[in-house]
Amino acid sequence: MFNSNKTVYSTFDSDLTDSRMSKYHRSEAEVKSWLFSLLAIPQSDIDQYKSLNLDLISILKDGILLCQLGNLLQIPGNPCKKVKNSKMPFVQMENISFFLKTCEMIGVPHDEIFQTVDLFDRKDPYQVIVLLISFSRFANQINSSIPIIGPRVAKIKPPVPNKPVRFRAN
Repeated sequence: MFNSNKTVYSTFDSDLTDSRMSKYHRSEAEVKSWLFSLLAIPQSDIDQYKSLNLDLISILKDGILLCQLGNLLQIPGNPCKKVKNSKMPFVQMENISFFLKTCEMIGVPHDEIFQTVDLFDRKDPYQVIVLLISFSRFANQINSSIPIIGPRVAKIKPPVPNKPVRFRAN
């Protein structure tokens, strides 16, 4: 028997996942556009991605475009120079890790860097977006021809207000 008055329960984890996926879908088009223009991806490739209905995570999964992005930075010891084109999962994950190491080298905060499985196994697609936005800010400081997406890095920290007198230690 079907009861239409049944209460629907959700968990905090599912709510959080839904929220992050919603943010991912809102930001995906802007990040894709930034990536395609920055790497000068040919229109024929973009059309192929669209015809195959590939989202950003599917496009980045092999790590090759990420390493091309990392190679835009002329930094000594750039791990992205070791990129390999392969269908083997461990090589693709290695490409992703090369990009993540490059992000660490340029100073992207650790809490904005995704784990390899976030991209490769689609565990947290929004974290990939967070890193790409952060990468754009830090890469722009090294190479000003790289446009920034999202907010800029603050040069001066905002002032922290004093605690009210009643909360201060005696």
